[in-house]
Amino acid sequence: MSDKERDREKRQREQERKEKEREQREAKKKAAEQKPVIKDIYLQDGITIANLSTLLGVNYDKLAVKMQKLGFTTTDSDYVLTSEVASLIVMEYGMNPVVQETQTIDIKPRPEPQDWSPYPLRPPVVTIMGHVDHGKTTLLDSLRKTSVAAGEAGGITQHIGAFSVLLPTGPRITFLDTPGHAAFSAMRERGAQTTDIVVLVVAADDGVMPQTVEAIKHAQAANVPLIVALNKCDKPGVNTKKVKEGLLRHNIVLEEFGGEIPAVEVSGLTGKGLDELEETILTLSEVLDMRGDPDGLCEATVVEAKLNRERGNVATVLVRRGTLRPGSVLVAGNVWCKVRRLLDENGSEVEQAGPSTPVEVMGWKELPQAGDSVLQAESEQLAKRVVQSRKRHAEYLAGIEAIETMNQKRMQEKAIRAEAADGSAEAGSGPATAAAEAFKAASDGKKELRLILKADVHGTLEALEGVLQGLPSHEIQATAVSAGVGAVTDSDIQMAIATGARILAFNVPCERRILNEAASHRVVIRQHNIIYKLIDDVKEMMCDELPPELIDEVLGEADVLQIFHINVKGKITEPVAGCRVTNGKVMRSHKVRIVRDGATLYTGSLKTFKHHKKDVNEASKGLECGMALDGFTDYRVGDVIQAFQTNERRRTIS
Repeated sequence: MSDKERDREKRQREQERKEKEREQREAKKKAAEQKPVIKDIYLQDGITIANLSTLLGVNYDKLAVKMQKLGFTTTDSDYVLTSEVASLIVMEYGMNPVVQETQTIDIKPRPEPQDWSPYPLRPPVVTIMGHVDHGKTTLLDSLRKTSVAAGEAGGITQHIGAFSVLLPTGPRITFLDTPGHAAFSAMRERGAQTTDIVVLVVAADDGVMPQTVEAIKHAQAANVPLIVALNKCDKPGVNTKKVKEGLLRHNIVLEEFGGEIPAVEVSGLTGKGLDELEETILTLSEVLDMRGDPDGLCEATVVEAKLNRERGNVATVLVRRGTLRPGSVLVAGNVWCKVRRLLDENGSEVEQAGPSTPVEVMGWKELPQAGDSVLQAESEQLAKRVVQSRKRHAEYLAGIEAIETMNQKRMQEKAIRAEAADGSAEAGSGPATAAAEAFKAASDGKKELRLILKADVHGTLEALEGVLQGLPSHEIQATAVSAGVGAVTDSDIQMAIATGARILAFNVPCERRILNEAASHRVVIRQHNIIYKLIDDVKEMMCDELPPELIDEVLGEADVLQIFHINVKGKITEPVAGCRVTNGKVMRSHKVRIVRDGATLYTGSLKTFKHHKKDVNEASKGLECGMALDGFTDYRVGDVIQAFQTNERRRTIS
């Protein structure tokens, strides 16, 4: 083959290669042109429908129709959508929703073992529950030979007390003492959920009371076995059989009536029946075969939390699994802790705490919430990341709740405005409708009693907030602008000055310097250590803010017997009612009203008041006199003229 032929063949192959590459490029370009470009839509946590239509490039009316087809009932332009809901709408238009996501980091408790038999036995956790003043704490005093009730304000328990008791026979029992007052319902519910056995204390001289019934419901809801302790059986004249029959009405069938619930007659003061109660608790715990895992990372529950001036943030925790030691890193809710010290109920330092052991933990960066689950983290870094992740999630949930609240408020306002507009159209230029008045009242708002709450422990603070929410609020609302654990501080005083609030200090000390500063700024500080006295004080403060109730007191009545006409000027006459006083006394200075057939026609003052043509200042029962009212002339025989005065009476809140 000659050189020319070889060159020609080479050029031909090069031309074919270039042609093939050109065809491939055109094919790729054509495929790229045919493939649709998906638009990214960046969404925030809350977005109105009008703003979403702008982002989508879709007319608002068309978007509203589309949403109605998708099942949305509200399509107002200012209705706020969450990012999840907005994402679904964006995908309906074939676009890609982009929502800023943060990595979720959390720690979870270990799975429960299927077979607990290899693990060692643990002390039972027993919660003492019942009505206020039925002797729960006194009963525990006798069990652990101390005097707790004497140290409680008013003789009633106002915290959850957790402590371990070593019985003379050898075994150990962990007791939780819950308050019986109605305000501490959340504490009793927590106690029932963290316990193995509930001892229901019922006073033999009082029977089944409201908090007794509530404790029964908490125990049944938590599916916890029950033991009934009939306290104060040493009192003369008590009828324990009647109390036991009263429990039947609440599905508490005792063993003597054919049920499975044991009942023990005890006396917290004399110690009667305590041995039998201990034996019953231990027998039931043996039947339940309670075992615990002392190995692995610690898991516990926050029983109570408080701010101690010397120790800082302190939380009482009940260990469920694992063993808690100083130096452990714990996470509870949105706070974390590196354990500095562990103290038992007597204030003695302990080196470790195993399952069913209550201890006070020091080292918390912030106070945990009572009832929070406590989990041990492997390192401080992990604990910090978990807490940050939980806080972000809590903020996200709070944002969703705020969006829902805002939407509901806007819908209510629109409904009220629409009803007011309809009423105005029907009435023309007449008076405003009830809906318009309701809207005006809603806009004006009602009276508000602002309070700053300070308590010794978190559970009590929770109870105080619940009390405020349960108070009547149709005319005045008691609102906690701030709530915290610990003594009253300078920042609380400044907050009270800024908000016009009053400070309620429950079971916390107030330094003389703080009291003087509060007095100089006219800030009211109310100190209490008994819950029901605090509730009464709040009600009194609410009553002081309400306007007084106006009450008309009738001082005298006179029947109109005849109508006279007397000359007042020239030929001008004026009617005068001839009357006889039938009740009380009528005086010229009194306000008077005309009553006809039970209805008040006119209210005013006396213009003429005579007896035998002589002006008088008063007329007693049985006296006949002539009366004329200023601005009223239509007297009729049979009318009643009442003299009255208006008194102000202080409002009360029940």
